[in-house]
Amino acid sequence: MLIDKIISKITHFDKILLMIHENPDGDTLAAAAVLYQVLKKMGKCPALVCKDPVPRPFLFLPEMDKIQSDFLFGDFEIIVVIDCGDIRRTGFDARLKDFAKKKKNLINIDHHPKNDLHKIANLNLVDYEASSTSEIIWQLLQKMKIEIDKNIATALFTGLYTDTGGFKHSNTRPKTLEIAAELLKRGARIKLITQNVSLNKTVPAMKLWGMALSRLHRHSELKIVSSVITRKDLKDCLATYDDIAGVVNLINTIPDSKAAILFFETPEGKIRASIRTEDDKVDVSRLAAIFGGGGHKKASGFTIDGKLIFDKESWKIVLE
Repeated sequence: MLIDKIISKITHFDKILLMIHENPDGDTLAAAAVLYQVLKKMGKCPALVCKDPVPRPFLFLPEMDKIQSDFLFGDFEIIVVIDCGDIRRTGFDARLKDFAKKKKNLINIDHHPKNDLHKIANLNLVDYEASSTSEIIWQLLQKMKIEIDKNIATALFTGLYTDTGGFKHSNTRPKTLEIAAELLKRGARIKLITQNVSLNKTVPAMKLWGMALSRLHRHSELKIVSSVITRKDLKDCLATYDDIAGVVNLINTIPDSKAAILFFETPEGKIRASIRTEDDKVDVSRLAAIFGGGGHKKASGFTIDGKLIFDKESWKIVLE
């Protein structure tokens, strides 16, 4: 079985690099933290890499201080890419292709639809039905007969909790709740998770959210709700980019809407679009793909070069 091949690989080799995707969310961070802890207990020499810093709400997770922004890939025998829906989201696409070709030890653990990362990985542990990559890691640990302590349980619960929107999204299946219950039995600290992830909004964050809500626009024919956040907004509100997290999920709760899109300017001078839907007939990943992005059927995104401009009565995207 595929899962047995992956267990054999990580058992045989010692130097293992765990790769977290850019703009990391709770699932990729939690799954990576758990694998790091397990590998350390096995006597391995794991390392964590992510192009971007850890968002403030997830600093409570274990091993976050171990994450580096880059490594020499040649120092490692295996690279495990975690929860990355597209090779570009790793930030190391060219180097990953080279590693996979030369060392043939690139493992992809994911729950996103098939993409270019699947093509270059030497082993793909992928479950499209899983709510999160943390759910897949749970299955891997069960197969390995790893003891789940409270730190591992808390991290895995965080992955499930964040990728299902607090168990509100349609990707929450019976198996997801069964795993969540097992994690609680093993000491998952749900209060710690909710305090950091859901109940941790600062005054600047609330002001920023208010600004986004004041700009809501609903397209009557397409039934798409949208809003924008600029870099100037963050400066005016004394907010950070971490404070943007959650806004798109909030505007996605408007009744009779088919999808929600939040456009926001990034520090690099680009525009990032986060797209959400709860409509089973809508696949937002197809919209994201048009602009070179990707993700899930219900949650996707893309990035383009440009800036947001208010022109008399409406917001416009000026491409660069």
